[in-house]
Amino acid sequence: MQQRFCSCGAGVWVRYFFANAFWLAFFYRGDGGDISTTVCPKCGRALDIEHLR
Repeated sequence: MQQRFCSCGAGVWVRYFFANAFWLAFFYRGDGGDISTTVCPKCGRALDIEHLR
């Protein structure tokens, strides 16, 4: 897993999976839970791997 950051500064963890010839990115809040999320836990913005630092 890699840690990336939303534009608001919140850290999220990214886990990559290779499936059917495509890479998929799943986002996790990083609070120890193993539940994926689609929005930033701080600002609520939709997470997109291309826009994370």
